[in-house]
Amino acid sequence: MWTSRVLAASLAAVALLAAAAPAHAQGSLGGQRAGTASATFLRIGVGARAVGMGETFVAVANDPSAIFWNPAGLASLQRREVALHHVEWPADVTYEHAVLIVPSRRFGGSVAVQLGVLATEIVETTELQPYGTGRTFSYSDVVAGVAFARRWTDKLLVGTGIKWVREDLGSQVGGPTTNAVLFDVGSIYYLGLGSVRIATSLTNFGPALRPTGTYLSPYDGSTAQYDAFDPPLVFRYGLAFEPIENDVQRLTTAFEVNQPADNEQLFKAGVEWLFRGTFALRGGYNFRADALKLSAGAGYLGEFGGYRGALDYAYTDGGFLGAVHRVSLGVRF
Repeated sequence: MWTSRVLAASLAAVALLAAAAPAHAQGSLGGQRAGTASATFLRIGVGARAVGMGETFVAVANDPSAIFWNPAGLASLQRREVALHHVEWPADVTYEHAVLIVPSRRFGGSVAVQLGVLATEIVETTELQPYGTGRTFSYSDVVAGVAFARRWTDKLLVGTGIKWVREDLGSQVGGPTTNAVLFDVGSIYYLGLGSVRIATSLTNFGPALRPTGTYLSPYDGSTAQYDAFDPPLVFRYGLAFEPIENDVQRLTTAFEVNQPADNEQLFKAGVEWLFRGTFALRGGYNFRADALKLSAGAGYLGEFGGYRGALDYAYTDGGFLGAVHRVSLGVRF
């Protein structure tokens, strides 16, 4: 049985690589579109567990962070749960994200609500005071939304989400803001070959974001409307399976291909080893990224104040950007 599972998973992995190969040439052209999307904070990975696996989570997606990676995974969550995620991004930027999961028998699935805030504080400088004027101003982006997922069959999970996004482009110092309503959709399908499942998701789909107000030229005094930029659309597809799963340990392996609308195609691989349902070690690698290639993490599943939950940590090597640290806490009730 174990051999057949590994063989089936290997064949699925080969199929995934074969599907990705013809798109390599097209994906390599994506670099020419870099810098053409707005609200790119929506690309910051949510959930220390998912990021610890190298962000190969589209086919795993079995915790509250699924609302970010693949909303279909929310259908596998059968208890109410709150998850809090904290990201220490470079340049003293922090990203706080919260998710609430509420299973619904009436609708035959699970409902999730999310709220995320990216924020930092910037010191004002001038040509005459390059080390600061003593004044600061804050910068923040916000995402809020709701998602729903359900099992359509014993093998197929489908989910969708809607979210409101606000990007602050320096409103405290006279800059504009952008607002938009975006959509997510995803699916997970179990092949019936051991635990092998394949998945796809399309996230951040919606209209272009145009900054509010008008631009006043400091040269001739003319005014013009700001240009609109597309949201950071991402199409993900991948597979996951457990070559080892018993009472003592579980090994989850995942492979994933990402196609952002404004960058090159990415290929990722990740793994999670869970010991006695309590301690987890994770690792992942992004094969085509310029930075943030290597990820690693660990987790603990246990009791927190009488409630069952999970505490996870992830580290990403940002190279010249510096290390990126993530912490997540999820509690079921």
